[in-house]
Amino acid sequence: MAHGNPLRPTPHQPLEGLPSLAMPEIPQHARRVFQGILFDVYQWEQALFDGSSTTFEAVRRVPTVQILATTSDDRLILLREQQPFVGSFVAVPGGRVERGKTPEEAVRQELLEELGMEPGELLLWQERRFSTSLQWVSYDYIARRCVQVQEPEQEPGERIEPFFVSFEEFLERVEGPGFRNRDLTERLFRMRYTAGELDRLRNLLFA
Repeated sequence: MAHGNPLRPTPHQPLEGLPSLAMPEIPQHARRVFQGILFDVYQWEQALFDGSSTTFEAVRRVPTVQILATTSDDRLILLREQQPFVGSFVAVPGGRVERGKTPEEAVRQELLEELGMEPGELLLWQERRFSTSLQWVSYDYIARRCVQVQEPEQEPGERIEPFFVSFEEFLERVEGPGFRNRDLTERLFRMRYTAGELDRLRNLLFA
């Protein structure tokens, strides 16, 4: 069985002169040996350097979405959440892409269920591919000018309290110890040290 390195995101634009460390996708001829709610397990015969072969194995997670949701008065929407086993945390809206649905459909569903809101406009901000022995795609969307259209429809396994913050408060919350979307924390931290990046994000959010 193959053993990968710790999970790392596949870079969209690798640093010039450096090779990408991304692992290849699960081969098309791989056989699915287990299908779960979140994870599928695949196996395939892999040729080795001495001419022999062995069984390789990898796991594919269902895709997920993260949503930077804004209102018409230039605020972002965050969630105080509680979940069994996980505990309490602060996060942006989001969830998994159910089988047979598109990422955009998942975004609209999560906004309705968690907030009771619909977006005025959706924009795919980034697509991140994590690829080692566990393969997984996460889609980050910007949902502009969200409006209330119904009461939230929360699931029995979650307690959600939305709250609204300014862009500056959002940046502070993202770096706080209770914020769950740590990949988003890392990206925004890098953006702080790239001239103009945070201003570009602000324009994307509130255009």
